[in-house]
Amino acid sequence: MKIYEFCPFFNENRIADIKIRENAHWVDELHVIEANKTFSYMDKPYYFNSDYISKKVICHQVETDSLFLRPKKHQLYFHPDSCKIDQFDRWYWRLLSYNSAFHNEAAQRNMCSSILRERVEDQDIIILADFDEIIDSRMADRIVSEVKRRQIITIKMYYSVFFLNLFCHSNHGAPEWSYRVYAMTGKYFKSMPFLSDYLRKKGIAEALFNDIYCLDEPAGFHHSWLEYQKNAVPKMQAFAANVKDKSIVSADYINQCLHDKKLYYLDTELYVDNDKPFLASLDEVQTEDVWYTGDTIELLR
Repeated sequence: MKIYEFCPFFNENRIADIKIRENAHWVDELHVIEANKTFSYMDKPYYFNSDYISKKVICHQVETDSLFLRPKKHQLYFHPDSCKIDQFDRWYWRLLSYNSAFHNEAAQRNMCSSILRERVEDQDIIILADFDEIIDSRMADRIVSEVKRRQIITIKMYYSVFFLNLFCHSNHGAPEWSYRVYAMTGKYFKSMPFLSDYLRKKGIAEALFNDIYCLDEPAGFHHSWLEYQKNAVPKMQAFAANVKDKSIVSADYINQCLHDKKLYYLDTELYVDNDKPFLASLDEVQTEDVWYTGDTIELLR
């Protein structure tokens, strides 16, 4: 049995260092997929640090010029009230048809099928996640056991933004960042009648509660916008075609969120917590500049 994880990548090298170290304790192969364009169809270099590449970390650099869609003049935009269980399929397929950024995100995420399908065996375990979603390696035995028993599971995660210890009270969609990260057998993965992005989006829409088991306790961390000074604005620009209100694609918006300790696009308060069971890999890296102490906010210009 081998354990494979598949993740799309944008420019999160700081979080990559943490994820790769955490995975080293239990994941056999991490497959990284990086595109030469942002979801908004802007050219970008390949950012993934080549020093991380090894037998256990495989980077797939993809030219997406013909795969991604250019932004259209009239786009359909995401609104959380429209993404409900009873109308999920209509919402999802319309969004992919009429919003280029959502289409491009799905295209990159769905590459796991062609990259992994031919290499995995039925008894292997496949993890589908985003790069800033890191499973706690101390939960490995529990996760493997549950996957063998149930074929597919999802997990809850602690959700922090900007700093490792600055957490969100809530998130949109399924609570506690559940139904986004999945672990499944190779047999289930190869027999899925839908692709990875559909599974993730349907889970976020709270449409899989009765179909896929979720571990009771959080099993990892979603560390979003880490090293925001470098990554926040470029990341927002990469998703700019997703959102109707372009005023949020700015340094001022990030500064307001930091100043008020509120993530406005999710309408959630932020709080500091230094007592969660943080990842063991944090002991192996320098974290002073990504640890909130009350006087470490650096405003963007």
